[in-house]
Amino acid sequence: MVESQSAKDIWIYHERQQALLCGQHALNNLVQSPVFDAGMLADIAMTLDAMERKVMDSSAAYAPSANVDPQGNFSIQVLKAALQNMFGLQLPHLSTIDKSIDITTLEGFVLHKSSHWFTIRKVGDRFWNLNSMLELPIAISHFRLATEMDAWMHNDGYTIFAIERGLPPAGAKPHSSVTTHGVYHCMEDLLKGRATPRDPWESLTGSGMKLQASPTNGNTCSQEEKDLQRALLLSVQETTIMPPVTPEPPADAPGCLRLQLKLPDGKRVVRRFLATDSVMQVYAVCHQLTGGDRSIDLKYGFPLKDMADLQSLTMNEANLAGESVQVRYL
Repeated sequence: MVESQSAKDIWIYHERQQALLCGQHALNNLVQSPVFDAGMLADIAMTLDAMERKVMDSSAAYAPSANVDPQGNFSIQVLKAALQNMFGLQLPHLSTIDKSIDITTLEGFVLHKSSHWFTIRKVGDRFWNLNSMLELPIAISHFRLATEMDAWMHNDGYTIFAIERGLPPAGAKPHSSVTTHGVYHCMEDLLKGRATPRDPWESLTGSGMKLQASPTNGNTCSQEEKDLQRALLLSVQETTIMPPVTPEPPADAPGCLRLQLKLPDGKRVVRRFLATDSVMQVYAVCHQLTGGDRSIDLKYGFPLKDMADLQSLTMNEANLAGESVQVRYL
């Protein structure tokens, strides 16, 4: 049993915050392995949105996704579905669990406050605060967990979900202490308030450099980060039904404005819209102009900004008159 081992033989996985992917980090910290990624969770969100649209009336068809936003914030429904699909685990609200059960006998908790998800889990017979905003996991005594959990939920505004049993085994030494999303720390080091030193060979990723080129630096997005961003954009776009394209207004129509649309094939189209049109109308027009069989991403302004952030606004509210819009395939 892991609990009978010494602290030097127990390893704890921890993901630090990236973008707004706290839901992904909370799940991986809970199962103590980099099992979930943003693309997988985005697919679940897309499926849930499709199911929810079936029971919505037509007025809700164009509403933004309720399960993921363009920045990567996932709903509790996504987190629950992910755990159920992968491990067959339930994630009930703490208030629904039998009050006679000693809270310190539960295996893990997923907490939410102020749009942030994080995890507390038992590893090596100790509870650990695995909040992705922390530099290192922090040990929590059984006494503190028992005395503070009720206050967190009733007085401090936390929403708390719990896993009674069935979490994957944790604590074994990994083949590598560094993963794509997080790192493993030796419990012995964590109890001394320090990170586990890294094997210098693990940091050699082989990215290299080309002749007459500068080496990559920390500001360069990895291919995986780009793939995750594309997966999120694709999910959000596919969970929103395109509105029908409205006729182009005449040039002298009140509130008429123009956008220049640069299509993926390099063609430029000047198209008129009304100031009262939804920004989603721009997506609908661009979707039609590109054939409608591929997902698209729209950028505008200089420097380029993501138009997905404006989808709930009108053209006038978004101040898009005269803008140039770049249309790209996802």
